[in-house]
Amino acid sequence: MQKSAMSIPSIEVRPGYRLVPARVGRSDSEGTIVYVECPNWCVTDHVAYQAVFLEDVSHQGERHSVAFTPSQGERVPVEVYLSEWPALAEEEGRTYLAVDVDCEVASYGRTAALAMADQLVAFAADVRRLANTLPDDRPVLSQADEAPRRVREGRSA
Repeated sequence: MQKSAMSIPSIEVRPGYRLVPARVGRSDSEGTIVYVECPNWCVTDHVAYQAVFLEDVSHQGERHSVAFTPSQGERVPVEVYLSEWPALAEEEGRTYLAVDVDCEVASYGRTAALAMADQLVAFAADVRRLANTLPDDRPVLSQADEAPRRVREGRSA
């Protein structure tokens, strides 16, 4: 008896997206593998990062970051990346620029993101202008340079 071949339905994926596996289920279970549309820019491993519900699947792009270190020594990371939460009704699957400042994330649409970029360019120009007014940095002397310097200054080596 010959088995009939089942035809697998063709699934159309929107341009700029691909179909990828995602693991969904409670953290105390292995979860279920489902397939979701994923934007080409998304770098999330949807199988490794198990979502509890299908609605929790989100997409995040490559992170670009800078870290500021204030005098207290705690690094304050600032990251930007593309993000999309397809199931959020208020977002309607809209892609936005996520700006994460020390774990506080704000979302920007195209117009606001471009305005922020313009402000950052102006800020960077101000930082460069102010930095150029500073005196030259003192050269860092190695230990090999220290003994001859002391001799020149008349101190013992």
